[in-house]
Amino acid sequence: MTERDCYLSVMENNGESTLHPSPEEARASLENVRRMEADLADRLVTPWWYYPGLGLVEALFITSMTFPAWLGLPAVALGLAGLGLLVRTWQRLTGLGLSLQYSALAPGWIIALVGTYLSAIVVVLLADQAVVTAVVAIVVFAATVPLGRGADNAMRYRLRHGTRTR
Repeated sequence: MTERDCYLSVMENNGESTLHPSPEEARASLENVRRMEADLADRLVTPWWYYPGLGLVEALFITSMTFPAWLGLPAVALGLAGLGLLVRTWQRLTGLGLSLQYSALAPGWIIALVGTYLSAIVVVLLADQAVVTAVVAIVVFAATVPLGRGADNAMRYRLRHGTRTR
Protein backbone atom coordinates (compact mmCIF):
# COMPACT_ATOMS: atom_id res chain seq x y z
CA MET A 1 0.00 0.00 0.00
CA THR A 2 1.38 3.41 -0.94
CA GLU A 3 0.92 6.68 0.95
CA ARG A 4 -1.30 7.93 -1.87
CA ASP A 5 -3.65 4.98 -1.40
CA CYS A 6 -4.35 6.10 2.16
CA TYR A 7 -5.70 9.45 1.11
CA LEU A 8 -7.78 8.82 -1.97
CA SER A 9 -11.37 9.87 -1.61
CA VAL A 10 -14.25 7.49 -2.13
CA MET A 11 -14.88 8.97 -5.55
CA GLU A 12 -11.25 8.40 -6.57
CA ASN A 13 -11.51 4.79 -5.32
CA ASN A 14 -14.60 3.95 -7.40
CA GLY A 15 -16.81 3.97 -4.33
CA GLU A 16 -14.66 1.68 -2.20
CA SER A 17 -13.92 2.64 1.38
CA THR A 18 -10.68 4.48 1.93
CA LEU A 19 -7.99 3.24 4.27
CA HIS A 20 -6.93 5.39 7.18
CA PRO A 21 -3.24 5.90 7.84
CA SER A 22 -1.75 4.38 10.93
CA PRO A 23 -0.55 6.78 13.64
CA GLU A 24 3.03 6.15 12.49
CA GLU A 25 2.15 6.92 8.87
CA ALA A 26 0.31 10.07 9.92
CA ARG A 27 3.26 11.24 12.02
CA ALA A 28 5.66 10.51 9.16
CA SER A 29 3.47 12.46 6.75
CA LEU A 30 3.26 15.43 9.10
CA GLU A 31 7.02 15.36 9.63
CA ASN A 32 7.50 15.35 5.86
CA VAL A 33 5.25 18.42 5.57
CA ARG A 34 7.24 20.17 8.31
CA ARG A 35 10.50 19.43 6.49
CA MET A 36 9.09 20.78 3.22
CA GLU A 37 7.84 23.93 4.95
CA ALA A 38 11.26 24.50 6.57
CA ASP A 39 12.88 24.04 3.16
CA LEU A 40 10.44 26.56 1.69
CA ALA A 41 11.24 29.02 4.50
CA ASP A 42 14.95 28.66 3.69
CA ARG A 43 14.28 29.40 0.02
CA LEU A 44 11.89 32.28 0.72
CA VAL A 45 14.68 34.78 1.28
CA THR A 46 14.30 38.08 -0.49
CA PRO A 47 17.52 39.84 -1.58
CA TRP A 48 18.34 43.09 0.24
CA TRP A 49 17.69 45.16 -2.90
CA TYR A 50 14.20 43.77 -3.65
CA TYR A 51 12.13 46.00 -1.33
CA PRO A 52 14.07 49.21 -2.03
CA GLY A 53 13.54 48.43 -5.73
CA LEU A 54 9.85 47.76 -5.16
CA GLY A 55 9.58 50.98 -3.16
CA LEU A 56 11.13 52.93 -6.03
CA VAL A 57 8.70 51.36 -8.51
CA GLU A 58 5.76 52.21 -6.25
CA ALA A 59 7.04 55.78 -5.79
CA LEU A 60 7.31 56.08 -9.56
CA PHE A 61 3.72 54.91 -9.96
CA ILE A 62 2.56 57.42 -7.34
CA THR A 63 4.43 60.36 -8.88
CA SER A 64 3.38 59.42 -12.42
CA MET A 65 -0.22 60.12 -11.42
CA THR A 66 0.55 63.85 -11.53
CA PHE A 67 2.62 63.83 -14.73
CA PRO A 68 1.14 64.96 -18.04
CA ALA A 69 0.04 62.00 -20.17
CA TRP A 70 3.05 62.25 -22.52
CA LEU A 71 5.33 61.70 -19.51
CA GLY A 72 3.02 59.63 -17.28
CA LEU A 73 2.53 56.75 -19.71
CA PRO A 74 6.27 56.17 -20.26
CA ALA A 75 6.78 56.41 -16.47
CA VAL A 76 4.15 53.72 -15.87
CA ALA A 77 5.70 51.56 -18.60
CA LEU A 78 9.11 51.98 -16.96
CA GLY A 79 7.60 51.06 -13.59
CA LEU A 80 5.93 47.95 -15.01
CA ALA A 81 9.21 46.91 -16.64
CA GLY A 82 11.01 47.44 -13.33
CA LEU A 83 8.39 45.44 -11.48
CA GLY A 84 8.68 42.61 -14.01
CA LEU A 85 12.47 42.63 -13.66
CA LEU A 86 12.25 42.51 -9.87
CA VAL A 87 9.80 39.61 -9.88
CA ARG A 88 11.66 37.57 -12.52
CA THR A 89 14.99 38.07 -10.76
CA TRP A 90 13.46 37.05 -7.40
CA GLN A 91 11.93 33.95 -8.99
CA ARG A 92 15.25 33.02 -10.62
CA LEU A 93 17.16 33.43 -7.34
CA THR A 94 14.68 31.53 -5.13
CA GLY A 95 13.27 29.03 -7.60
CA LEU A 96 9.80 29.98 -6.34
CA GLY A 97 6.86 31.49 -8.15
CA LEU A 98 4.85 34.33 -6.70
CA SER A 99 1.71 33.16 -4.96
CA LEU A 100 -0.99 34.72 -2.86
CA GLN A 101 -0.63 31.69 -0.59
CA TYR A 102 2.61 33.20 0.75
CA SER A 103 0.69 36.36 1.60
CA ALA A 104 -1.77 34.34 3.67
CA LEU A 105 1.12 33.57 6.02
CA ALA A 106 1.57 37.27 6.91
CA PRO A 107 -1.84 38.91 6.47
CA GLY A 108 -1.24 41.86 8.78
CA TRP A 109 1.97 42.86 7.01
CA ILE A 110 0.41 42.47 3.56
CA ILE A 111 -2.64 44.52 4.58
CA ALA A 112 -0.30 47.25 5.85
CA LEU A 113 1.65 47.23 2.56
CA VAL A 114 -1.45 47.35 0.38
CA GLY A 115 -3.17 49.86 2.69
CA THR A 116 -0.16 52.17 2.54
CA TYR A 117 -0.12 52.08 -1.25
CA LEU A 118 -3.89 52.55 -1.65
CA SER A 119 -3.92 55.37 0.90
CA ALA A 120 -1.14 57.07 -1.03
CA ILE A 121 -3.17 56.90 -4.22
CA VAL A 122 -6.18 58.46 -2.49
CA VAL A 123 -4.08 61.26 -0.94
CA VAL A 124 -2.44 62.08 -4.28
CA LEU A 125 -5.77 62.14 -6.09
CA LEU A 126 -7.40 64.33 -3.45
CA ALA A 127 -4.49 66.73 -2.95
CA ASP A 128 -3.41 67.06 -6.59
CA GLN A 129 -0.30 69.02 -5.59
CA ALA A 130 3.28 68.27 -6.58
CA VAL A 131 4.72 68.77 -3.09
CA VAL A 132 2.15 66.45 -1.51
CA THR A 133 2.80 63.86 -4.22
CA ALA A 134 6.55 64.01 -3.60
CA VAL A 135 6.10 63.56 0.16
CA VAL A 136 3.64 60.70 -0.35
CA ALA A 137 6.04 58.98 -2.77
CA ILE A 138 8.84 59.23 -0.20
CA VAL A 139 6.54 57.81 2.49
CA VAL A 140 5.53 54.91 0.22
CA PHE A 141 9.18 54.13 -0.51
CA ALA A 142 10.16 54.41 3.16
CA ALA A 143 7.24 52.21 4.28
CA THR A 144 7.69 49.51 1.64
CA VAL A 145 11.15 48.46 2.83
CA PRO A 146 10.36 47.65 6.50
CA LEU A 147 6.84 46.38 5.78
CA GLY A 148 8.08 44.07 3.03
CA ARG A 149 10.90 42.74 5.17
CA GLY A 150 8.49 42.29 8.06
CA ALA A 151 6.18 40.28 5.81
CA ASP A 152 9.10 38.09 4.72
CA ASN A 153 10.14 37.47 8.32
CA ALA A 154 6.57 36.63 9.33
CA MET A 155 6.17 34.20 6.42
CA ARG A 156 9.43 32.40 7.21
CA TYR A 157 8.57 32.25 10.92
CA ARG A 158 5.15 30.74 10.24
CA LEU A 159 6.59 28.18 7.84
CA ARG A 160 9.31 27.12 10.28
CA HIS A 161 7.12 27.00 13.37
CA GLY A 162 4.05 25.37 11.87
CA THR A 163 1.57 28.15 12.56
CA ARG A 164 -0.92 27.97 9.71
CA THR A 165 -3.78 30.04 8.45
CA ARG A 166 -5.50 27.10 6.73
